[in-house]
Amino acid sequence: LKAEITAARVFTDRCLELHLDKKLDIPTAAMLKQHTTDLQCKVMDECVQLHGGYGYMWEYPIARAWADSRVQRIYAGTNEIMKEIVARSF
Repeated sequence: LKAEITAARVFTDRCLELHLDKKLDIPTAAMLKQHTTDLQCKVMDECVQLHGGYGYMWEYPIARAWADSRVQRIYAGTNEIMKEIVARSF
């Protein structure tokens, strides 16, 4: 997971540079949103597994973080919509 997280950070930094230079296009932003939110959910799933049964109990922060990560795939356009935006750009 560390390699995937590092790659996502580098991609995020590059997109931030493009945005600051007013060169970030919509398909690239959609790729970033789709990739990073999928990775966030993957990491949170691993964290829940690591915590075992406690990962599902609302008294523990990991359960709330897992629930919060799931909704990120929906905010500002679902990941399925992001995939369509990227596909149309090719």
